Order: sequence, then structure tokens, then C-alpha cells
Amino acid sequence: MFPLGLTLLPGMALPLRLFEDRYLKMYADIIDAEREFGVVLIERGIESRDDNLTFTVGCAAHIVGSAVNADGTLALVAIGRSRIRVDEWLPSDPYPRAMVTELEDDPMSDVGMAALHAATDQLPGLLAPAAKLNPEFEATAPELSDDPGQAVYQLAQLAGLPTLDLQRVLEAGTSDDRAAMVGSMLGETMELIRLQLGLA
Repeated sequence: MFPLGLTLLPGMALPLRLFEDRYLKMYADIIDAEREFGVVLIERGIESRDDNLTFTVGCAAHIVGSAVNADGTLALVAIGRSRIRVDEWLPSDPYPRAMVTELEDDPMSDVGMAALHAATDQLPGLLAPAAKLNPEFEATAPELSDDPGQAVYQLAQLAGLPTLDLQRVLEAGTSDDRAAMVGSMLGETMELIRLQLGLA
């Protein structure tokens, strides 16, 4: 397990620099096997401590690339694969570990699909003003996944939602709820950007 100060969603890229002995040990233990570890958001505490409080729902991350840096640290990139729930934390020797259950997203109904399409329609109206605030921001909406569940996670990332809002998306009870939630958050983000640009 890797408690972090961020929320990882399925499909999201996670670049990491490993330098603590315990996480270098974790990497060595998994790189030739399942190549996966769990990521959970720290609710209270810091990444370098074992006594922090974390959220229960997190995401399994699959390592897709790694390299040793000149200073001996390890750079890796992982991709969020699926939601997980922490059932029990185990002793943290030699590194944080937990018993987890993989959470499957339920199929999206017509109601959820309608919310997804409505949220997708909002995306161009969000990205164009956002690019005015940040010239490095990509104003053109990328093509979303054909998988409705994955498309919702992509929309949440593109909206630039705060960490706790991303955690709410991760914890949503159903795919329909998740789609409606992301659509609502997109609208709120658009309003905030319009206020910042004096367009309201």
C-alpha cells in the first residue's frame, strides 16, 4: 500500500519518485510479480509516517514503467486500474500493507448515460475558458473512452477537480451517481472559471 496526498482514479497516470527504503523494498517485491500496489488518500497525517489516517476507498495501481535515477532513487509510472476498499491494515513492516477488496463498478443505466452525455457536452465550455487562465492548458477536448465508466473518470480528471472532490468521485456508490456527481462538479468548475474571467 502507498498512502499519498492525492486521489488516484482508474485510468489516471501516477508518476512517483521512490527514495524511502521501505518503498524501494516494496518495489523489489512486486516488480517481477503482479506489479501492483494500492494507493489511498491520506485524510490526516503525512506520507512519511505510518500513523496517518487514510480514506477507506482507494485505487489499485499497475506499474507500467520504471528507471533508476543517477542519485539512486527510483522513478516509476503507474496507471490506476480499479477501485479498492481497505478492509484491514496489517503491520507496516517492511512497508505499509493491507487486506483489500476490489470494487467492481456496476453497469451504467440510461439515467447515468444521460448524465454522462450532459457532462461531456459541458467539456468544451470548460476547457476553452480554462485555457485563457493557463496558456499551457489544452483547450481541445480529447476523445473519451468508449467505456462509460472510464469516460466518467476521464471527465473528472479533465475538470481539474480538487483532491477531495476526486475522492468523492472514487467513493460514489453507483456508476449513475458518479456520472451525475461529475456533471455537477463540471458545472461548478465552469462557474468558478467564469467568475475568475469576469464572464458571469
